[in-house]
Amino acid sequence: MTRRMIVLDSAKEDFKDIQRYVKQNFGEAVWHTVHAEYRDAFRRIQQAPQIGTPIELLADLGMSHVRTILVRQTRLVYEFDDSLVIVHLFIGTRQDFRAHLLKRLLRC
Repeated sequence: MTRRMIVLDSAKEDFKDIQRYVKQNFGEAVWHTVHAEYRDAFRRIQQAPQIGTPIELLADLGMSHVRTILVRQTRLVYEFDDSLVIVHLFIGTRQDFRAHLLKRLLRC
């Protein structure tokens, strides 16, 4: 079953930042390759979101439906249910994952 996917506005901004960075530093051709890898990751999590890795910090809080999948040097963080996948953020592997995750997912 393919789930509907929603990318939050904040995650869209993250993605635009990645796009700008890749294009500026590596060129348009590399961006097309990277973009195809993201499209493939989106397709895979829409079809089988459980393939992502549970986030231990959140699983300990009972949020086992939030997962992460790696695309190159970026973690794609999403949550899912039986019909929907929500992309919350894209974060580079060099960033403080815990601090950024808590800020983005648990903000009030």
